[in-house]
This record gives sequence, C-alpha cells and structure tokens, in this order.
Amino acid sequence: MNAMDDYTISSPSLPSNNNNNVILSNSFVGHRLHGDTVYMNGLYNGQTTSCHRARIPCPFPYVSSPASLFTLDCWNGTYSITGESFCQTFYAHSVLNRVFVTEITVHDGGVLLENHLGKPSTDLKDISWLNEVISSCGNLGEVTVYSGQIISPETNDAPKLKVFCISSVFPKELAKGKYIFISSFGYSYNEAVKFYNLAVQYHNENSLMSSHQQSWCYLWKLVNIDVDNTDFAKTVKTSLFFLLSAFPHFALKNPDLENYPFVFFGVSPGSLGNGGDDQDYWGHVFWDQDLWMLPGVMLLLPQLARQSILYRVAMLPGARKKAKQNGYMGAMYPWESGRTGVDVCPGAIYAKYQQHITACVVYAIRQYVYVTGSWSILTEDGAWDIVKETADYWVSRVEWDGQNFVIDHVMDPDEYHYKVNNSCFTNAAARVNLLFAIEASQKLGKTPDPRWVTVSQEKHGIKIPFDEKLRYHPEYDGYTQGTLIKQASVVLLGYPLGVTMDADVRKNDIVEYEKCTDKGPGMTYSMYSIGMLELGQIDTAEQLFKVQFKNLRPPFRIWNEYPSAVGCTNFLTAVGGFLQSLLYGYLGARVFEKYFQVNPHVLPDCSKVSYTGVTYKGERFNFVVSGSKFDVVRTTGNAFELWYIIDGDGKKWPLVTNETLSLTLGLYRICNS
Repeated sequence: MNAMDDYTISSPSLPSNNNNNVILSNSFVGHRLHGDTVYMNGLYNGQTTSCHRARIPCPFPYVSSPASLFTLDCWNGTYSITGESFCQTFYAHSVLNRVFVTEITVHDGGVLLENHLGKPSTDLKDISWLNEVISSCGNLGEVTVYSGQIISPETNDAPKLKVFCISSVFPKELAKGKYIFISSFGYSYNEAVKFYNLAVQYHNENSLMSSHQQSWCYLWKLVNIDVDNTDFAKTVKTSLFFLLSAFPHFALKNPDLENYPFVFFGVSPGSLGNGGDDQDYWGHVFWDQDLWMLPGVMLLLPQLARQSILYRVAMLPGARKKAKQNGYMGAMYPWESGRTGVDVCPGAIYAKYQQHITACVVYAIRQYVYVTGSWSILTEDGAWDIVKETADYWVSRVEWDGQNFVIDHVMDPDEYHYKVNNSCFTNAAARVNLLFAIEASQKLGKTPDPRWVTVSQEKHGIKIPFDEKLRYHPEYDGYTQGTLIKQASVVLLGYPLGVTMDADVRKNDIVEYEKCTDKGPGMTYSMYSIGMLELGQIDTAEQLFKVQFKNLRPPFRIWNEYPSAVGCTNFLTAVGGFLQSLLYGYLGARVFEKYFQVNPHVLPDCSKVSYTGVTYKGERFNFVVSGSKFDVVRTTGNAFELWYIIDGDGKKWPLVTNETLSLTLGLYRICNS
C-alpha cells in the first residue's frame, strides 16, 4: 500500500446529499465543490440576527461531460474530477489566499464547459459584470470583473462592504490541451487585481500549483498523525485537512502580500464553505472555535490558533457593549459573532442565556500561553484586556447566596435546559477564567483585583453543584439524575477544564451522563472517551471513541453535526473533538504552565500510531506508540537548553535533540527543569 493512499479518497460517485460534497478553503475563500456559491472571510449580509455569509455566485467553470471518478487529495490540497477524456483539478491557493484555481486537461476530442453561477445573489446589490483585459497578465489577461455591495451591514454604523472578483474568461468548449482558470477575490478592485496578477506571475513561472502543493506538503511533514490502518488513516487525514484549511497558513508571511494584510474573522462550525442564510449556523463564530477546535490545532500549530485569539481581541468592543447592555462590568462575549463583534445570534434564548462562551475565550488564551510559553499575546497583542475585563464581568455577574457565589439564569452547554441556576460547566469555566486572570496579573507584575480572588476561592467561591450522596456533579441546581441531555457538559469539568475531583466522581460524571445523552452533536463522545482513558478504562474508552464515527458521511469522510439527521455539515466542531480524542485522549496530552504531560495508549484497530510535531514552549516532539512502549524524540528547539521526561516515580531521562528514547507506556511529564 502506498503511503499516499492515506491522504487520498477516490469515489466513482458523489454523496447522496450535496451538502456532503468536499469543501475547499484557504481561510479567505471557501467553496463547496459542485455548488454555485463562494464565501469570503468576514463578508456578511444582514443586520444583527439576520446576519449570514453573503453569497457570491461561483465564477469557476465546470466540465459538463460525464465524470467517472472524484478524488480528494489531502497531501496536495486538491480535488479532481476525472472523465473519459478530461481531468479537472480545483484548489484554494494556500499561499495566495485570495485565489481559487481550476486546471483542466483535455486528452482528446473536446469537452464542454458550464458555469455554476446559480441564481443571482440576494445578498449583494449594485452588481456589475464587465469583461476587461488587465495589463501584464499575458495570455490569461482577459477576465470578467464581478462586483457588488452587501445590502445590509451587521450594524447601522458599519460600512456596506464591497466585494470584487476577477475571473478568467472561459469558452464554451475546450479542445485537446491544458488550460488554467484563475479567480481572485478582494474587498477592493485593486486587491483583486493584485492577486490575479500574482497568480498569473506564479503560473508563468510554473509555480502556481506547485507552490500551493509544496505548502501543504511542508505542513504535513511538520505536523501529522499517522496510523498503520489505511482506512482509519483516511479519516485522520481528511479531518486534519478540513480543519487546518479553515486557518491561514503561509499567506501570513508572504512578502508579496505586504500591502494587503490578512485580517482573520474566526472559524465557524460549518467552515468557510458554508454559512448562507439559515444554513450551517449562518457562518457565525461560537464557543466551538475556542473550546473544540483550538485545543487540537494549538498543540500542533499554535501560530494558527493565535489568529483566532486575535479575532477575539478585535471583537472585544462588541463584548464590552453586550456587558454594558446587560448591566454588567467588563466584557461579555456574544454567543454568536460575525465581523463586528456584536451579538448576531438569531435565537433570543441562546443570545440571552448562553454565557459560558466568555470563559471559553479566556480558556483558549490560557492554553495558548501555556503551549507557547509566551505571555506576549497578553502584553503586545491586547489579550490582557480580554482576560481582565472578562474577570470583571464574572465578579459583576455572580450573586452571594449566604454560602457561595452563584450564577443564576443561564443556559448550560446542554441546550435542552435553559434559565437554570448554577450550570456546573458555566460556573467551573468562570472560575478558570478568574484564576487565570489572577495568574496573569502576577506574571505581568500587576496586582490582582481582590474581587477575583474572593469569587474564585475554592471553599466559598463560585458554587460548583455536587451531590455527596450520589458522588457526581448535577448539571445544574435541581437537575434530576437520568434527565435527557443534548451534549457534553459536566464531562468537560475533568477535561478540558481540569477541575480536581476523585476518580469515582470523574467516572460517575461520565457514566451517568453518557447514559442519558441524546443523539446529539458529534463532538460529545470524544470527551467521554478522553475521560475514560484518563481513568484507565481502556475498553470502555474504545467503545465511546468509536461512537463518534456515526457522524461521518461517505465517501469523503465529511463530519455531520448529528448521527442520523444532517444538521451542520463539514462540522468542524466534531473534527475538533475527534482531534482532541487523539491528542488529549490516546496520546494523553495535558498542557500546564510549567510542564507538558503525556499518557499514551495505542489507538483502537491500530498497532502503531505516530504523532509528529507536537509543540510545547517552542520545542517540537515526536511520539511513536506501539504495543506496551512508546518512543519520544525532541526534534527542534534550543539545543543548549536541557529538557527531561519524568515518570510517576520521579525517574528522569534527558531529552537530547534528535535522539530517540524508548519508554514503557505510562504517565510522564516533560519539562526543562
């Protein structure tokens, strides 16, 4: 079996549901293949609760001749359609991230092309279609220029953004030969022209496709998860591909793009290829980004997670506004946000009661600081303001009941129950928020607000509901054991929040809630599996781990929100949960300020698994788990700094750069002291 087979899925037919077609994205442009729509990062139409991604008609040509094979190639970041006399390949350029390309090879005879414009966009006005010849573009210079303006911005004082697309003119028929068609997108005409010209320049230098492929190849060599089960490997690779496609990679450091800096507007549950009106959460950004997607991405590519944190920094004014509107201090992040940071959630009860997102934003910041070992995102990039002002929000949000501080009238992550008091997860996450504010204050030489200390104390601080008799955490005040819940909630206390508890309590929290979990969102069972691995319940963990795959759809392994119904497609929240079940479950990773912990296990149905490029404090580590042993090697970092791996008995081994160390499976700490 060729190793590249792990990265490739080919099918003679398309999915039965068009929503499960492949999505290609480069964090600025997203397109679901075979569809009629393109979406742009940060381009929304509709005020507040009507806000959704603005639909741009698809300008790419498609070969209309019958196809016999459809192929997703994750290694090269491409998607191909093959017929008897042609092959058409698509890619969202990973370096020139305003560019989308399709290349067509006609072997003999001729093929017909068709447009996929679909119906006129109802999100744009003043639409214009013009054919022009752009100077310096050589034989690709004849283009169609499409422009339009959104009809309604998120707020009255926000600008009505314009969008420009420059796309190669294509004929109705192609004879034998090779052809390339380029489309570039921008918020100004000059931006779109710049990227079109750059794409043509790359093409003339024979580097348009190769530069895109090389960037993906570089990424796969830098960070990866490999298993010796090809079928399972395909799920791992496609999951990584779809999630990493949602983040900006190499466009951030390309000197050609200096005059057009990239501004990132976060990751939505359905990715950049979804999010139209009343579809796939309208393209909004939720807690899904901060708690579900970022932890896995952060452990491999923290520089990508940083972009999402900077999005939260940019949206801070909207969080301040929401806190003030609700009578609180500081910053209260909206349940759903788009471009401006105001609350754009279309569901009134969710907008009002889903408040744990505020703490989840800070959780992501804390983990980024711990993973990178750098506090500069607080001091130089504005994240300290988030940490401080969200802590201020929580101390103004709590009330004293005579014994503890309580948080009433919220919606738990379990959305079947709202206007509840003392949601276990919400309160625990708020405490994590406050504790990190105290820690960050001390690290930065500031004096922590005494109110943060008072509210976050363990004994008489924020109430964490607990039933001493049944030895478990009720989901909220008044919760009856066995009541149906939608998704992971209390299980999140042990991981990712890291709330300290006895092993029997941790197990009861998992067992009791797993029994009454509805057939809900695809990320839930990743957390049950992680918890059981933490407890050493390997067989049960495997069973729970495999439940996730009920949400996968053939042939391209597209994650759906629900196991039976569709819900959101290309559901990156489930992808994030799956990735966490690999890294924080079967590798057993935990990230702390002073050390990094692993507790590896072999993945189900595999005899060997390799984790490449796991990062901590600027160092990269590779782990290979097989049988009862695992290998660890420190691959990059400061060669003059000593790092050690330490077992549970305190035995210490030095980690010398590029020297492999073999150890028996177990719990280990990695640190530099």
